[in-house]
Amino acid sequence: MQLILDDFGVFLGKKGNCFTIKNKEKTDEYSADIIDQIKVVSPCSLSSSAVKLAMENNIDIVFTNKFGNPFGRIYPCKLGGTTLTRKKQAESYLSQKGFFIVKSLIIGKLRNQENLLKSLSKTRNGIFNTEIAQIENLFKHIDLINGKNIDEVRESLLGIEGQTASIYFSCISRIVPLDKRDHEAKDIFNISLNYGYGILYSEIERACIISGLDPYLGFFHTDRYGKPSLVLDMIEPFRQPIVDRAIINLFVQKQMDNSDLECVGEEIFLTKKGREKIIKMVLERLNLEILFNNKKMSF
Repeated sequence: MQLILDDFGVFLGKKGNCFTIKNKEKTDEYSADIIDQIKVVSPCSLSSSAVKLAMENNIDIVFTNKFGNPFGRIYPCKLGGTTLTRKKQAESYLSQKGFFIVKSLIIGKLRNQENLLKSLSKTRNGIFNTEIAQIENLFKHIDLINGKNIDEVRESLLGIEGQTASIYFSCISRIVPLDKRDHEAKDIFNISLNYGYGILYSEIERACIISGLDPYLGFFHTDRYGKPSLVLDMIEPFRQPIVDRAIINLFVQKQMDNSDLECVGEEIFLTKKGREKIIKMVLERLNLEILFNNKKMSF
């Protein structure tokens, strides 16, 4: 369970083994045993005892901006994994293992884009059948790509990824209010999608840290100072089944519209109600149990 601090001026404290959230009207209590993460969305106060309780229970505290993007994180000093884990990660980049990792991530992303289009097309008289066939054909091109390391094949994989993204979002734009996919656009669908990706980004970064991997040592996305390349790599195959499906459902079911936006100066943000709807839907997708290899598991 995520504990989300989304009200201005609330106070996060500690009482026994519980977190307390206090505002002007009431005080709520949540057992540390059921909390996985604390997300700070609005300006608030945190007591050192609450932070200590979180660290003792391996609960990270994430600070996000109004766009849903994390800008800070508090987590226990003891990271998962060992130095050997990160050494092996670095070695993989220079070997064929890095190529196979990236190829698997790209195939996973394309397959999930295709599967989501199939699901949407099935209930709409097969309107995306032509585009689905085009994506399926691109898998043949991926099969032909081989190299000793990722640097040899990055441009080829980027080209196929770009073609698929163009096909994918052209289909999505036919059923939701989307002109084109742009992470800097100010329309309601792009803003909602970006906010959902921010939630997913936080989860992926947390998983990398717990696993002892270096979030900044990626394979597909090129290294740049301050850029968590591995997180950006790992997020790719999870965008479609978690965030895209959640956001598309909100718009198809007419639960989101321009009334969920507000202007602050020259900036456009989601309203508190809009953020709550996206958080709820994305977390439902994250926690959804699916059957994989005869085992029930969530993302």
